[in-house]
Amino acid sequence: MTSEVAAGNIMERLLAYQGPAGAFDEFKTPEGTIKPQWHKLLESLGNLDEADLSTRLHSANRILQENGVNLTGFDHDRRTNRPWEIDLLPAMYSAADWKVVRTGVAQRARLIEAIVRDLYGAQTLISDGLIPTDLIFKNKQFLRSFHNLPPESSGLLLYGCELGRSPSGQWWVMADRANSPAGVSYTLENRIVISKTLPQFLRECQVHRLAPFFIQLQETIKQLSAHRSDNPSVVILSSGPSQAFYFEDVFLARYLGFTLVEADDLTVRKNHVWLKTLTGLVGVDVIIRRHADQNIDPLEVGGYSPNGISGLLNAMRHRNVVMLNGPEFGLLDSPVFMPFMKKICQHFFSEELVIPSIATWWCGQKPAWDYVKAHFNELVIKPAFAHSGSDEFIVSEMDKESQQKLHAKIEDRPWSYIAQEKILRSTAPCWIGDYFHPGHLALRTFAVKSQDKYEGMNGGLIRVEQRGAPMPLAISAGQCSKDVWVCSNKPVPPVSLLAKIQERPEIKRSNNQLPSRAADNLYWLGRYIERLEFTGRLIRKVSDRMLSEFGQQTINDIMPMVACLAEQGGIEESLGLDEFIPSRDRMEKLWPAIVWENENSGNFQGLCENVIRLSSLVRDRMTDDFWRATLQMQQTIKPDKIQSISDLQDLTNNLMLQISAISGQITDGLVHGPTRHFLLIGRALERTRQLTLVLREFLKKVDDQDVMPLVTLLDVCNSIMTYRSRYRANFSVLPVFDLLVTDSSNPHALVFQFNELRKLLAELPYRDRRKPLISPERDIIRCVRFELQCLLPTTDRPLNWVDYRRGLDKILNGMDKRVQQISSQLTSTFFVLSEFTQQVDDHWERRDS
Repeated sequence: MTSEVAAGNIMERLLAYQGPAGAFDEFKTPEGTIKPQWHKLLESLGNLDEADLSTRLHSANRILQENGVNLTGFDHDRRTNRPWEIDLLPAMYSAADWKVVRTGVAQRARLIEAIVRDLYGAQTLISDGLIPTDLIFKNKQFLRSFHNLPPESSGLLLYGCELGRSPSGQWWVMADRANSPAGVSYTLENRIVISKTLPQFLRECQVHRLAPFFIQLQETIKQLSAHRSDNPSVVILSSGPSQAFYFEDVFLARYLGFTLVEADDLTVRKNHVWLKTLTGLVGVDVIIRRHADQNIDPLEVGGYSPNGISGLLNAMRHRNVVMLNGPEFGLLDSPVFMPFMKKICQHFFSEELVIPSIATWWCGQKPAWDYVKAHFNELVIKPAFAHSGSDEFIVSEMDKESQQKLHAKIEDRPWSYIAQEKILRSTAPCWIGDYFHPGHLALRTFAVKSQDKYEGMNGGLIRVEQRGAPMPLAISAGQCSKDVWVCSNKPVPPVSLLAKIQERPEIKRSNNQLPSRAADNLYWLGRYIERLEFTGRLIRKVSDRMLSEFGQQTINDIMPMVACLAEQGGIEESLGLDEFIPSRDRMEKLWPAIVWENENSGNFQGLCENVIRLSSLVRDRMTDDFWRATLQMQQTIKPDKIQSISDLQDLTNNLMLQISAISGQITDGLVHGPTRHFLLIGRALERTRQLTLVLREFLKKVDDQDVMPLVTLLDVCNSIMTYRSRYRANFSVLPVFDLLVTDSSNPHALVFQFNELRKLLAELPYRDRRKPLISPERDIIRCVRFELQCLLPTTDRPLNWVDYRRGLDKILNGMDKRVQQISSQLTSTFFVLSEFTQQVDDHWERRDS
């Protein structure tokens, strides 16, 4: 099945490639000649050798990794995060070949829209006998709540089509994707990566661009919302980072310039949809739905759902919001409709299907069930009403007992199953392991609404599988992906999504329409970044002292730091007790495992994962460099094993560099607005908490007789160089604590945090403009600043350590409560918008009466 050439350049290897017997090959004809659309690519590849191609492939996959392109989003079990991979060699299609695909997919989208409008409207397909009644009324995906939703409030914006090519070269529709089609962002990302690694090849091969498709996508959204307001509010509704394709949601939000939201960000008041923002509620005109959950309104559909918005369907009925794609279109994602598509197309359009459906039999009809029984071993069995691409049973690969059980299940509930023929998908050469192997291709392409018709994409996404067996109809299937190149017969003009200037926008200095959930995530991201950095410095300093030459004295110096780590859950709590004083040898041996292998809630790995998780939640608001630094951190915390203190020290050093890069992006990469403010507020409050913790521990131990704890304290607080520049090597308790507590010029001093908090709170968009002056959090900050000021000397009260220590001890003992009070006030003011109970519209009561 595989042809390999041991030596030679890329051209020689491609010429020696042979597709498998019985499959339609996209590269060579049955006679062994290369198809015309590949000729220009082969000319471009002629000067490359395998080392060049492997280098470019490595570069492409590195770009995908840096961009955070993956298949599962963030999950606490990081092993489930599968990277997206690409084969540099595209799948090439001629203009004539692709015209069939583009026309067929556009027709299919038009047909899907017509079917859904009919089934949730006049239902002529049922009354005219084109669809059996059991197919609808035994279908759990058919939901009464979606009946007669206004077409202007619920549209099919984007349609995805899963295609396969049989050994004869015939295209078949394998599955419809009308609910929330995945893959469009992966398609564009693949093209962007290829354009960076093989830029001249795209130009020389005259490949159609993808930008016109996305321009039409933007234009359609604009047209659908233009009648609502001069400046319509458009949001992309996502399920969040736990969703398998969250990358796509973030990508689309950034690429199209729309706000990314989750269900909790939206609320319905008086049949209007509102976005909860820092400044209050902002009206929403268009919702682009990116999750497949049909339970979008718990008042009417399915009860509670994390993706549900109470009252949303009523807002749509009142034509106060447009949803794209509407929830009713998910009905056609199930394969049970495929046997009837040909007749329905003739019924609605008097047309034949340009691309037929794969041969499908619904077992709810006796003749179809009889055929399935007669050809059972030749078919693929699937649930009739489930999303196409869910469970499937390849009968020929099942043992006899499993076949009998499946047969009995179908016999018991025949309407619940469909059967489809198996096809051997087409193949194309793939560069895998320094050789060209035939890969079987699963193509997904898309159509977008364009006024009263649909426009197909000049491109698509291909997933590759080396085995010839049926491939699951999911984006995650296959070993890698390919870009689709549709070759034009003439040069392709450059097209960009960047629109020409049509009207001069209003000058703005800030955008306060930050969703409350996003502000909350930013605040906690700031806190966790600071907590991780401080914990890293503690761990690194303990490791440094372990490697020093001061014998048992080392243990006495490091125990305050160990106590700090234990108090906040970084290590076992028992290790922070005063009576725990191990020998240096034992501590040196146990320290790597204590830090890296503990399962406490505040452990080092857990803090890193929280930073990564929260970063993924606000990725649409952060710079690309911020995200790259976060991904580097994700790679850093995956060492095979930390075996020694030196290993741990290397890891913390690398993490400190990455945290510094992240902090630099926060301070210099973001404009001075709410996004930056909440990150810095979280950082200042967490730094206050960490400083309080470490100062309290060292305050118990230090005196002027022992210099080393003072040096350690300054190092942990990132202030050692500042101290040396002022006092050289003259270490004394009073100047050390003054620098870390009451020096307003030191960004790592306690008083500096409260000065910063005062400034940042004054910049927040309080709904009541007087609030920054009268808020409880402002009072707490004013009180702390006054108490810290009282520690400093006056003309009639000189500075002395005894008084300073007594006053500082009192302040530190009450600091945790104050930090908690400020955090609670911020939560109630900005992060939580109180909901109120309202009477549900009596629409259904009137209709049922």
